[in-house]
This record gives sequence, structure tokens and C-alpha cells, in this order.
Amino acid sequence: MGGQAFCRGGLVLDMRGLNTISVDRANHVMTVQAGATWAEVQQCLDGLGLSAKAMQSINIFTVGGTLSVNAHGVAHRPGSVAPTVKAIHIMLSNGEIKRASREENSELFRHALGGYGLFGVILDAEIEVVDNEMYRQEIKYIDYRQFNDLYQSSIRGDDQTGLIYARLSVSPSPYLREVAVHRFLPEPVTAPLPPLQPDRLTTLTRFVLNLSKTGKIGRWLRWEVERRVSTSLDSCATRNQGLAADKSCDVTRNQEMHDSMGYLSSRLNDTNILQEYFIPAGMMTQFVDGMRDIVTANDANLINVTIRAVQADRVTALPYAKQDALGFVLYFNQDLTPADCERLQATTIALIDLATRLQGRFYLPYQLYYTREQLLAAYPEATDFFAAKQDYDRIGLFSNQFYEKYGALTAQ
Repeated sequence: MGGQAFCRGGLVLDMRGLNTISVDRANHVMTVQAGATWAEVQQCLDGLGLSAKAMQSINIFTVGGTLSVNAHGVAHRPGSVAPTVKAIHIMLSNGEIKRASREENSELFRHALGGYGLFGVILDAEIEVVDNEMYRQEIKYIDYRQFNDLYQSSIRGDDQTGLIYARLSVSPSPYLREVAVHRFLPEPVTAPLPPLQPDRLTTLTRFVLNLSKTGKIGRWLRWEVERRVSTSLDSCATRNQGLAADKSCDVTRNQEMHDSMGYLSSRLNDTNILQEYFIPAGMMTQFVDGMRDIVTANDANLINVTIRAVQADRVTALPYAKQDALGFVLYFNQDLTPADCERLQATTIALIDLATRLQGRFYLPYQLYYTREQLLAAYPEATDFFAAKQDYDRIGLFSNQFYEKYGALTAQ
């Protein structure tokens, strides 16, 4: 959203023709070319009884793109994709191809993952995979001030939880005060797992989401509709505990992680803006209270907040989670007017300052509203990161709008 994949007057490489996937089932490792999408990866793995260990929450993106932003999704262990990467092949600006891992060319490895394409062209990667599983979903509604206790007791060190995410209510009542926690627990099965199916209920989901853009009534209706759906899922979970279990409400790991984003397509004359903030779990209440004040004061149209658990990143050179953190994924809707753009810019700057005060960080793949001072306050590693980019790319072949705006930090 901030031009991290583009530069003025530059060329963009379409890598989607490089999409070969091979899998070492015995060692649970796939070798995948950078242009393969996660949808292609999921189809391949599903047929082998395997699943991604970590991936983006949306499967339309390429593996190379995911590695370049060190993305994450609903798989809270390990959180981001970087810890699952064993090695990459990357082409440098001089045409040399290097194999990089934690042991071999380790500095290049840690800079290319989450490096926004500034260090070279990632060609392929060896990535860990896990067994596909059947899950039973549990949904619990709690007060937002109780979430940290739940996180510490049932998420952080719980090996029984397969996937987990939560959503904050954006309904007028209770606005950013109630949390729906979606937890997926392994369910023993004897029959073969059902194959991956296309997304369902796309039209209904799109209608409800678009309705929530219209204001408070729409957001209230969406929250109530989702509550009713979760109530039916709870009854499914109860039936599944019986001897004559009805498995129709269970879901495989691959199916739950399969989201092609079709419900986001819209003919409305507006746009949706993503942001994300990584906050220590113990600071959640302060962050949510501050976020509520900032969004309300700026009259920003916040239509969704998802919470994900992200483990500390000890792999990349520009980590967004220096410690175990909660990722708050904010989804704004705005009209394409100067006034709405200014409103969201003011909201963003204030949220970044809030996150930094709470020893948190903000995610860099989005709009470049923040100042250099804000970048350095959240990411003091940025100066060394940009210096390393110049060392690996001495001819300045690779660039993007993020680097054009902030790369001059190294000259200060």
C-alpha cells in the first residue's frame, strides 16, 4: 500500500511463472519457487496430507512476496513465516545466485527475509510443513481486559491449540470492548480427511462486510450476525463431544487457513486500508483504550480488528516482534477524498506513537504516513538495515518507494 513493491520509473518482475513445488514428506520440508501462490501450495500439500506451518492469512499472494514481508497468519506457532524457512536461493544485483540459511550466508538470509525485495530476487525456498489435522472450533466471547489472562494461560504455552485468532467488536456497543476468541483444537479422526474445498458463503460475507462500511447500524448488524453463526458452531462443538459425534462442523487445518479473499471484491467507490500493530500482551488494555480514543477522535471508519499471537522474531534483521506480541490487524474503510486521506493519516500517526510508547512496533508494508523519526523510534535497526542493503546492492539496482523515502537514513 506504500509502494513497497514498486519504484518510480522501475521494472516489476512477475515471478508467477516460477511456481514449481516439490515436497520431502519424510522430513516435512517443501522446496517451492518464489512465484507459487499459497493457494497452489495448499492444493499441493493437501493432497499429501500436509499443511503449511505458517503462511499469510490470505492465499492469493506468492511465497516470494510473503518472505519479503515476513508475513504471518492465524498459525500462532511459530507466528511469522521466517522461522519456518530453512534456506533460500537469491539472485543478487550482480547476477550471482547464493544459497542463504542460518548457517550459510546468514547475514544475507536474515536481511532478505522481511527485506522488501531490496537485497535481491528470491528464487526459491526450503520451508517446513506440518501434518494436516482436523480441528474442532471453540468460540468464546470475553471482555477485552480478560484477554491477556487467557493468552498467558491458554495460548502462549499451549501445545493443544492448533490455530487461534480473535476479533474485537467494532459494533457501537460494545465498541472495542468485547473479544470473540476463535480457538481450534485437534480432533482425533480415523477416516481420511476431507479434501480442500473452495471458499463458501462468499456472497453473504461480502454483503455483510459491505453493510458494515455504512456506519454504526451496519457494524452492529454484522457483529450480531456473526454471533448467531458462532452460536451454531458452539452447538456443533457440543454435539461433537458425544459418542455419536456429528463431524459436519469440524474443519481441517488447510480449510481454515484457506482464504482467497473473494468477499473483498466490491464495486463501491471506496477503498479499504490495512494497518497492523504489534503490542506486548501485557499492554493490550492500554493499547485498545488508546486506539478507541484515537479512532473516535478522528472519526475514522474502523470496520474490523483481528488479534493474532506472534512469537518473538529472532531470525530477521528488521523484526516487528522483538518479544512475544499480539498483532492487531486494523481494517479501515474510507472514501477516495483528500479529507478522508488526511483523516486516516492523522489516525495512523497517532496509532504509531501509541504503539511505540507501549514498547510495540508497527508493520511496515502499509502506507508511508510515518516520519523517519517514527521509523527509528520503533525500528532502531533500520539504519543498519539500509546500510546492509547498500553493501549487498552496490549498484543500487533494487529499490521501492519505502527505500526512496527512508533509505537516506544511512546518510545522516
